Amino acid sequence: MWASVITLLALPTIWLVNRDEAGPSSSRPNVAAVGLDPGEADNPAAVSGAPVTELDPMGASGAMYLEPATTVVPPASVVVVVGTTPDDAIATARGTFRRHGDVDVCLFNGAPGGEDVTVVNVANGRSIECTTRSFQGGDDLMLTMHFTRFQKIADLTAAPIHLEIRQ
Repeated sequence: MWASVITLLALPTIWLVNRDEAGPSSSRPNVAAVGLDPGEADNPAAVSGAPVTELDPMGASGAMYLEPATTVVPPASVVVVVGTTPDDAIATARGTFRRHGDVDVCLFNGAPGGEDVTVVNVANGRSIECTTRSFQGGDDLMLTMHFTRFQKIADLTAAPIHLEIRQ
């Protein structure tokens, strides 16, 4: 209620103070105007008293183009070496696991039985050593090892993994 009373008293007071005494060319602002007289706001010379110069927002120079970026030549390809021994790879295979009798035996038909080999996980470079044994009915490209050996080179959920068999 008080806000309504104040508004009803304030608006007529502002109107009376700002009413036009000298006619339409008065420089006093009306209720809607604040700051500069709208007729003089667009004239920078009237505001600052300085001579008017035309300002180009794009600058005084003509069209310009950026220089092309220099081309970066990549270095020669890097040779990735897995492992630290110069053993010869005798085969590549997919590796899996199962629970079988001998922990130190890898069932693999891609190499002669009874050979000591190093089995390297190609993805992370970890390796184990085991002795090969032929696997009746097994795939020539599949190496099966005991699950405890498999855990040393990969997570059990990653099976089958890509292997390199070295001698």
